[in-house]
Amino acid sequence: MKKLTFKLAKRILAGVLWGLGVLTLLAACGGGGGGGGGAATAISGGGMTGSGVLAPSAMLANLCASPRANTLDSQGTLDNEKSYLRSFVDETYLWYGDVPSNLVAANYATPQAYFDVLKTPARTASGKLVDQFHWSQTTASWNAASSGIAEDYGIQWVTQSISTPRNWIVAEVVPGSPADLANVRRGDRLTSVDGVDFVNNNTSAALAIYEEALFPTLLLPHTLGLNGNAEFTMTPAKYDVVTVQNVKTIPTASGTVGYFTFDSHIAKSEAELVAAINQLKAANVTDLVIDMRYNGGGLLYIASELAYMVSKPAMTVGKTFEQLTYNDKLTSKNRAYPFYSFGASNSPLPHLDLSHVTILVTRSTASASESVINSLRGVDVAVDLIGATTRGKPYGFVPQDNCGYTYFAIQFKGVNQKGFGDYADGFAPTCPAADDFAHARGDTAETLLSTALSYRQTGVCPASAVATSPAAPLLSGNAPQSFELVRPLTQEMRILTERPSL
Repeated sequence: MKKLTFKLAKRILAGVLWGLGVLTLLAACGGGGGGGGGAATAISGGGMTGSGVLAPSAMLANLCASPRANTLDSQGTLDNEKSYLRSFVDETYLWYGDVPSNLVAANYATPQAYFDVLKTPARTASGKLVDQFHWSQTTASWNAASSGIAEDYGIQWVTQSISTPRNWIVAEVVPGSPADLANVRRGDRLTSVDGVDFVNNNTSAALAIYEEALFPTLLLPHTLGLNGNAEFTMTPAKYDVVTVQNVKTIPTASGTVGYFTFDSHIAKSEAELVAAINQLKAANVTDLVIDMRYNGGGLLYIASELAYMVSKPAMTVGKTFEQLTYNDKLTSKNRAYPFYSFGASNSPLPHLDLSHVTILVTRSTASASESVINSLRGVDVAVDLIGATTRGKPYGFVPQDNCGYTYFAIQFKGVNQKGFGDYADGFAPTCPAADDFAHARGDTAETLLSTALSYRQTGVCPASAVATSPAAPLLSGNAPQSFELVRPLTQEMRILTERPSL
């Protein structure tokens, strides 16, 4: 897991889960124009020209309070950086007309704090904010997060408690990672961090210890206490992210079912998915279960390729994977995104020719993963969802770099072939079921997978699909949505970019 700011880490550790993530993301990273020093004197503190109109963002780009060497940065002020953000939002934000008009830039200490409020206050039918996906981070951290190389312990955590006593559970351990080598396993419960009680201690000193140990900035050893009776000392290390694992076949009374876990849409996923699909195709599977319970998304073209490989070419050829629609100032950018039948190397993709697929989902299933669901349903592939309601992100944005920070503001909405994209409150499961930390993913006894196999056979949701785990006594009624993955915003997105060879 990548480094979070102390402010954000403290919000998690204090139990306040924020609306993570992004959705479709157009990789147009860059400074947004040269930006000469002369522009600094032409623009007022509110980003207005002398005529009272917002200046074009291109006039303000790269005017920085602390210019970086060997970049396009020029000497400017924090006021210039804030003005740039106000213009950028006005030009590109999907709901630019909803941004409050009474915001005073000078009232915010940093450009990032000002950017945080430059968004719509509207809410969905369920009452949650429409825009939960508006955020910024350093450009260096954004580049590192999207590289496909991780540097941490190799643990994915889930949390249930929204306040002390905290309840963090190991959801996944990366094979060969420091945690794996230390024998940390799925289902272990975090009880202490560097000797400090993690469950109940909420002091500022304790939060600082938690942050540095759980989101380390230095490659130093830390000791995590698990299950109240064991301590594991680990040092963060670099490793390649493997996104597709546990590829297997499951014999059933009505045919052979394929299964694999898929946790992130990154460039290397293409080869991993192709290998998995080829393996399952050779095994003559008649149905498929894709485990995307922790998949926060990533590259949109990977989602498009996966959807093509699952279904029949006759169902996707000439059809729209996702239609992207921008605000009324940027209608020229509207475009139909296809189902890709060729990989990034222009090699034909294999396909399973299925008209039905089951996807294991949780609240942590987001963005590009939801795009797979929506696009397949858009071409009449039957998609059963087993687990809990997904995140809900039918929107997208263009990441924009300026003065060492990358900013993410929603800029378009995506809909499927049938024109549907209204899932801001997430996709509800066909059969609710709880994540089961007492069994490994891929184990047919694990609750989500066993529920999927049962429903596929009978067409009836089990009366009780409740997981068991070492943490079961702490669960609130063992509700299917009790746990949520702990991850930074950079690991929850849908990225629209050109494929490497195109």
